Amino acid sequence: MKDEEIVLLVQKGEKEKYGEIIERYWGKLERYLREICNQRGEVVEDLVEETLIKGYEKIQSFDRGRKFSSWIYRIGHNVGVDFIKKKKESRLSEWSEENTVDGTINIEDREVWREKKEELHKAIQSLEEKYKEAVWLYYFEDKSYDEIADILETTTNNVGVLIKRAKDKLRKLISK
Repeated sequence: MKDEEIVLLVQKGEKEKYGEIIERYWGKLERYLREICNQRGEVVEDLVEETLIKGYEKIQSFDRGRKFSSWIYRIGHNVGVDFIKKKKESRLSEWSEENTVDGTINIEDREVWREKKEELHKAIQSLEEKYKEAVWLYYFEDKSYDEIADILETTTNNVGVLIKRAKDKLRKLISK
């Protein structure tokens, strides 16, 4: 069943169906909020919970003509931005080992991979906020330009510009 179909059922009163949304989006929102808020553990769990609660509270306002994933990510984006404003912390955290190294890479390759990963991470961290978020959503969350436009409340063309400029800046930073 598609997200939008589940949302329609929730809007019609089948509130327990929202549990399926929670199951589908908990991990995705956790990863996204962990990265944009530079946090781990309970803090991220609280942010995900806040996002999903706000989504539930606002479910009646969801426009079924839009994509649900963009809508819930937008709520997560707002929760994350509010958190960052309160904490005044940087947005991107270190990349986790489990996402970058599997058991098939030998020790030397792991070290080279770790160094390249750290170099890219530092370069991404140095980008302006608008570029960081566009890059993260596109490359790490696999969002389309249209979805990113919805999340960032901008135009699809502007998303393309943000990503292109971010890539240009990253190339310059990494080549130094």
